[in-house]
Amino acid sequence: MAHHSTRRARSSHLPNKISRLPIRGRTTAAAALTAVATATGLVASAAAAPTPGTTGPGPDTGGQTASVKAQIAALYRQASELTQTYDAAQEQASHLTIAVQRSESALREARDDYQRERTAVGAIAADQYRSGGIDQRLALMLADQPDTFLGNAAMAARLNDEQRRKIAEAVEGQRRLLELQHAAADQLADLARTRDTAAQSRQAVNDQLRKAQTLLSTLTAPQRRAVAAADLGPDSTGFAGQQVDPETLAHPAPPANARARAAIEAAYADLGKPYVFGAEGPDAFDCSGLIQRVWRQAGVELPRTSSEQAEAGQRVPLSEIQPGDLVIYYSGRNHVGMYVGDGKIIHAPHPGTQVRISPLMSMPVNMVVRV
Repeated sequence: MAHHSTRRARSSHLPNKISRLPIRGRTTAAAALTAVATATGLVASAAAAPTPGTTGPGPDTGGQTASVKAQIAALYRQASELTQTYDAAQEQASHLTIAVQRSESALREARDDYQRERTAVGAIAADQYRSGGIDQRLALMLADQPDTFLGNAAMAARLNDEQRRKIAEAVEGQRRLLELQHAAADQLADLARTRDTAAQSRQAVNDQLRKAQTLLSTLTAPQRRAVAAADLGPDSTGFAGQQVDPETLAHPAPPANARARAAIEAAYADLGKPYVFGAEGPDAFDCSGLIQRVWRQAGVELPRTSSEQAEAGQRVPLSEIQPGDLVIYYSGRNHVGMYVGDGKIIHAPHPGTQVRISPLMSMPVNMVVRV
């Protein structure tokens, strides 16, 4: 179950003051690019949209109009899935940017430390050479390869304890500096890949929305209003989702706890604000951005995407749903709303709509999550 107080994003830390993200973060870009390619392919049939003003339906063309509406709904569902990929990439890029900044700071500090340590080693080498303790060749080895010098027992025996300690510090400083440099290079590469993933996801979403707009332009004004009034429709995979007896939803639900009430009140305050993909408020939202923000206002920090939010609490049966519960939709868990009671949810449906109240069962329910 998610903690009931605002939580910071989890991260792991390497020694020597450098942060690295979990293994999942290092594979986000590759997985997300696969999702972009798959989702784009699934709606390829919708690309051959009717040309506006030429083959578009009239006021009522029956099956043809229904087909166009179904294609638009499919495009919106795919755009919703791609939006979650974009959101995940953006969140990952934000975490990586912070990690890179910390790494750069640690690198600067390590370079300064190592420079001081090497200066001390150089002074020891010069002192040993002047005093005749070691010859010029060994003095140069000590200055340039302190680890090799220190690893030779006979050579090391020529130094006192304080000198050996300073040389050992320089050797450790060099090792640490190399480790930081390699880790920082990995983080920069991860950041570049993640930003590329975000850019490709954004382009893929825009492509789907352009196709949907082309199809919308073939409809009459009343038909376009009907599309906007609809939610995302059935799952294209045939996933039917969980079912519940309507009588169960008609019974009064237990009162929401204080946190859930605060989240519900925040959601009601956002009714009417537009859906914008990738938006997380305060003036526009995508579906998971809305849920994250309203729960943040209630003091609970949720992950950014709907699939991550599905893992952010305790799963409960649909028949036991309570106000404040998250409702995850579709087999891909790519849409989310919040139950507010009386068989209704508040959610941000799709482009061209606003945050609104919809029936709980208007889309196939994957799971219910109690935060």
